[in-house]
Amino acid sequence: MSQKVRKSNFCEAETKLVLTEIRNNFDNLYGKSVPASEKTAIWRSICSRVNSIYAKARDAEDLKKKWRDLRLKAKQTAAKRQQEIVETGAAKTPHSELELLVLDTLLPESVAGVGTMDTSMARMPRQQGKPECIVRVQLFIGSKIFH
Repeated sequence: MSQKVRKSNFCEAETKLVLTEIRNNFDNLYGKSVPASEKTAIWRSICSRVNSIYAKARDAEDLKKKWRDLRLKAKQTAAKRQQEIVETGAAKTPHSELELLVLDTLLPESVAGVGTMDTSMARMPRQQGKPECIVRVQLFIGSKIFH
């Protein structure tokens, strides 16, 4: 039985290069009018730049996974910071430089969500003789709260 060989971790400089290349090509990588074949070519191009500098055997899928992981970690930190703000009035968890660069590429809704429901005032619509409800929804965009 053959064992899968584990690839080496991305070093910080390599991660910064990947992030810089993705940010430079972001509109083409995530544009709706860009054909999939062109997006694939861009990922391969980024991969060859990274491999030429760091001489590691990375493929486009490795870079895509790293990008997904970076976005996930940045969103998790943002959510933790938001929770700290709600609980204590101030965020204690700092964003890393890389997380700030990643968050800069994301829409605020994809980080904070479209909205939250304040259940303290929530009541459901009248059903089978039950009372009518009032629902208050707060929409968080960046540091602003919209009611």
